[in-house]
Amino acid sequence: MQEFWSQLALDKIGFSLTAAGYLFFFALLLSVKARNVPRTLLIGYTLVTVCWALVYALAAHAPYQSSWSIWLENSRLLLLILFLYAALHNTHALLATFFQRKVVWLSCLLLISWTLLAQLEILPLHLLLSGQLLICIFVLALLEALYRRSGEARWQFKPLIIALGVVILFDFVLLAEGSLFRQVDAQLWSARSFIQLLMLPMLVIAVRRIKAWNIRVYISRDIVLQSSLVFGAGAYLCLLALAGFYIRYSGGAWSELLQAIFIVLGFALLTALVLSDGVRRKLRVFIEKHFFENTFDYRVKWLELTHRLRQIDVNNDKVHQETLQAWLQAIGYTRGILLRLDPQPRALARINRPELTAEEYRIIDGYIRDHQHSNWIIDLQQGHDPFVQAMKLSAANIDTQLIIPIRAKDGLWGLCLLNAEANLQLKLNWELKDYLIAVTEQIASYLFLLEATKQLMENAQFAAFSRMSAFVVHDLKNITAQLGLLQKNAERHKNNPEFIEDAFETIAASKRRMDKMLAQLMNKERTDETDSRFEVGELIQQLIHNRCQGQHPIPTLAEHAPVSIRLDKERFANVLFHLIDNAQYATPENGSVSIELSQKRDFLVLTITDTGCGMSPDFIQQRLFKPFDSTKGNAGMGIGAYDALVFAQQSGGALEVQSEVGLGTTFTMRLPLNY
Repeated sequence: MQEFWSQLALDKIGFSLTAAGYLFFFALLLSVKARNVPRTLLIGYTLVTVCWALVYALAAHAPYQSSWSIWLENSRLLLLILFLYAALHNTHALLATFFQRKVVWLSCLLLISWTLLAQLEILPLHLLLSGQLLICIFVLALLEALYRRSGEARWQFKPLIIALGVVILFDFVLLAEGSLFRQVDAQLWSARSFIQLLMLPMLVIAVRRIKAWNIRVYISRDIVLQSSLVFGAGAYLCLLALAGFYIRYSGGAWSELLQAIFIVLGFALLTALVLSDGVRRKLRVFIEKHFFENTFDYRVKWLELTHRLRQIDVNNDKVHQETLQAWLQAIGYTRGILLRLDPQPRALARINRPELTAEEYRIIDGYIRDHQHSNWIIDLQQGHDPFVQAMKLSAANIDTQLIIPIRAKDGLWGLCLLNAEANLQLKLNWELKDYLIAVTEQIASYLFLLEATKQLMENAQFAAFSRMSAFVVHDLKNITAQLGLLQKNAERHKNNPEFIEDAFETIAASKRRMDKMLAQLMNKERTDETDSRFEVGELIQQLIHNRCQGQHPIPTLAEHAPVSIRLDKERFANVLFHLIDNAQYATPENGSVSIELSQKRDFLVLTITDTGCGMSPDFIQQRLFKPFDSTKGNAGMGIGAYDALVFAQQSGGALEVQSEVGLGTTFTMRLPLNY
């Protein structure tokens, strides 16, 4: 040991560090529960590498020129070759089965034979190095085969292939140069251990990535953080030393003064960086994001949350309670309260906790005041949080750990206060914040959808009632017009017995229609219609005589053969009257409105033609059949054409329109006769 410390050189430092690094990796592998061939061979390779590095760190003899050196070198290569064989083949086979393969025991036999031959010291150094060079080429070929056969798992094997490939390529250069010049280059030899050490992290990453080996190496975040700080400090000191050496080399008479000042300032800066909480916090977040698996499996958690929300019945009175339960289950908490700010906090749901205390109301007011326009999640258990410090909380009156905001487009919509037993509480770090934000966005979307659905259902109820009222008012307008026409003719025909009889029939029919309308308003829907068979020509003549006389031009019905159909007579009469009334309204008094009735095969064909103002194609497509869109102003309801179209379609027929601006319009209704 005294000789080691007295002759301390760069190569011995490198091999010492390599031994320490692989010893740590060896301890990690021993803690793994998996039992398979790759793990066993990797443990053997790591242990031999530790011995290999320790021997070179403590010995003073030249490499490849002693028995122990050759045995160590070839033992490492043999275990590496066997490890690559296991990676290329079935990794779940037993170790005894693995060694029964011909290629395995043949490789062992050849490499052991070569090692024994080298022990005889009959080969010169350059031939020995050439033989070792051939073994390196064979290992590189195995790495190339492993890369090609990895297929879809290539991403998992890349760090392993890079780490081992760099190490073997460097050995290849070292051996090639040594074979050529008949001696091992001292500078390359000194760098060999550092190359081996620098590739160790990639080997750890590879072991973690390759799922087929089932090797789960775990390194504590705190250990990685402290190691990273030590490594960074060491790198910084190395750079500091190089800079100080350069100053001393080029500083002339001022070299010692400048070097002293530079070193003191450098150590002061290093101390400030190491002790800085901000730097340590950023480094911790960087390490956790890029070197460790997530605490939550986001895909699984997202599917579970979506499934729970989908199971909630929006018509259930406890919909907010079930939503809060899904929120608690998403993070494994047991207590919570969901608040709606409108503008004062109002509890929508509460699980396993009492009502808000005065202290919690004070916290909520403070949060709204300080974070009205932010999306900041508060952990009341973190004493270093500025909000927690400012509020000076009393833990005895608080049953809350996390305050999670729910934001809408117009600001803060509500809050969710969550808590759990001390052993179940999660530490609010960057990962938990990201996860909570994702969960909150999903649940907030669901809550907003609930509100929109509730409002839509209310609007739909009002719209249905309004729509029914519009139809009733439309029919009431027709009844009023009919009664008005009856009153107008009463002065001239009040002594005519036929007129009096017709008047009583009109009043009775109006009474029946008004009773039906009242029933529709009370039930908020149209009552079931009753069908009957009637002669269509007679119905049209009655319409013209009883309901179409109050406006010019008076429509005319062309000659036609009798056609009977089975429909709801009263509704069909209303539909025809709406179409005729619209034609009269669009036609000047000197124009004409004509009606034609015919039978084509099994269909009734009814056409209403006017010589009015006509309609453009765009108006027909966009507005004609749109309900509650009228060109008559306050005089119309805008449902006549729409009701006619719906009636034709519900009866199994169709309603067609042909129109030209300035020339007139023709409505053609086709209805099945239904014999």
